[in-house]
Amino acid sequence: MKKHNRHMAKFGAGLVLAMVGALTPQLAAFGEPRYPILDSTVPVDEQTHPVWLNNSQIIFIGYELDPAQPPKQAGLTWEIPQGVYVWDLEKGTAARDHSWDGTSKWCVSGKFRSFYRLRQGTEKIYELVQEKAGEEQVLSLPAKHWFNGSSCRYYAERPYWIEEGRRGRGFPLLEKHGYVDFGEQSMDPAKARPLVLYPPGSRDGIVLPLKSDQVEVPPIYVEFADAYLLRARQFTSDAVPAWLLKPDGSVTTEFKPTGQAWERMGWEQYFFTRKGLLFTGGRGDYAAVGTMGGYLLNKGKPVRVVPGMLKNAAVSPNGCQVAFVHELHSQAGADSIKALRAGKPGSRTLKTIDFCIGEGE
Repeated sequence: MKKHNRHMAKFGAGLVLAMVGALTPQLAAFGEPRYPILDSTVPVDEQTHPVWLNNSQIIFIGYELDPAQPPKQAGLTWEIPQGVYVWDLEKGTAARDHSWDGTSKWCVSGKFRSFYRLRQGTEKIYELVQEKAGEEQVLSLPAKHWFNGSSCRYYAERPYWIEEGRRGRGFPLLEKHGYVDFGEQSMDPAKARPLVLYPPGSRDGIVLPLKSDQVEVPPIYVEFADAYLLRARQFTSDAVPAWLLKPDGSVTTEFKPTGQAWERMGWEQYFFTRKGLLFTGGRGDYAAVGTMGGYLLNKGKPVRVVPGMLKNAAVSPNGCQVAFVHELHSQAGADSIKALRAGKPGSRTLKTIDFCIGEGE
């Protein structure tokens, strides 16, 4: 997010609507199931993390190419201007939004959102901005604070999931759902104990059918399902189990490995969508896609819906769309960087795929 608050000339960003098999000549060869894909055409860094402001708007950091101020080399590094973009899917625009200049650490939960903003006239002092239903609060960022990633709220005093005197690792859910105690961290299975869900005001908690050495942290809130995605700790690139935790303490298994060959293809991230689990990963060569891509789990088997490398994916609140940084392979990523240094738009861009339109609907 470096230099995202700089005011530069706008870099035109039209939108390309395509089906996954016809997005580009490279993708056309793969013949995956057809779900609509949108391409912002805004070049991005591989570390860009898109955030859904709502079901039709995405905020992200993108490169801003200005012929009057071309990229320049400073020692071993390159300075390429970046800025905050808002991609409005309904309007069909992805453009610089200067009202977000100087902001970072965006987080959205329902109608509530929080983010950091540089204090006017400074380059290092940040304020905390919290909003609910259009009402903005600007607060001094406390030196010591806790953050609830599920609700996007900050706490200046010891929060409810870190109870004084209680041993263990508490991870917050939405405030109305309480927190989950993952127990003390240990690699010794003999010391593992069940996870415990503590609803608000509960002292005894609800014992869950999962143990502390099984599950990765933190729980990820899935708004449209009103549940939390849990995945097993992953020590290799093989596929691992995934579960959904409901606020009442019920747990359903969304995926359990059964020893099939595809489970060893090399998996990285899991996301829960309206169509079920989306896996990203696979294996390829430096200049070849191979099996890399985004896969929907369909009747126990993965079906590739996007070939190539999907990074930093984010699911829309309604579970229909997934935004992701996309490049076909490492060579394409390197070529994109080379193009940016020459002042040209690279091929690594932010895209979305819509699972509520297309095959199966």
